[in-house]
Amino acid sequence: MMNKRKALEFAKQEGFDLVILSPNPKQPVAKLLDYGKFKYQKKQKNKEQKSKQSKTENREVRMTPLIGRHDLEVKSKKTREFILNGDRVKVSVKFRGRELARKELGYNKLQEFFETLEDIATIAKQPVLNGGRFLDMFLTKKNPNKKTGDNKVINNQLKKKEGDKNAKDEN
Repeated sequence: MMNKRKALEFAKQEGFDLVILSPNPKQPVAKLLDYGKFKYQKKQKNKEQKSKQSKTENREVRMTPLIGRHDLEVKSKKTREFILNGDRVKVSVKFRGRELARKELGYNKLQEFFETLEDIATIAKQPVLNGGRFLDMFLTKKNPNKKTGDNKVINNQLKKKEGDKNAKDEN
């Protein structure tokens, strides 16, 4: 146990800085060290931790319900690259004009699109209609340890939509 003045004088003589580690008023804990070196090491440690963090980017792929087969394959190929890079991909189907009346076409197109990627991707968020014009679905890289039934969920949603349409036609 040393008083503050003695500690500061001792630190000066040795060529170090006196750094308070625990400012407890009854028994403060201080250490003699080179403060510049201490800051540098702390900065390096933070930099190393940041480099180990994985950063996922959000990408978006847009299409219409009447997109051609080849165009769908080209978009699927690009989406495959994004997913393999670890990015999260938002797949949007944009409805225009009279296409709004045939939303089941959008669900079918998303199902067809997902089937081209189901070996590497899972559905992070099921298809949802946003703003009345966009049908959005999110895809992420498949976790090899986890078995999912995402494909069945889309089919069930599509059947519900078709069931609603048939019910309206009967009246």
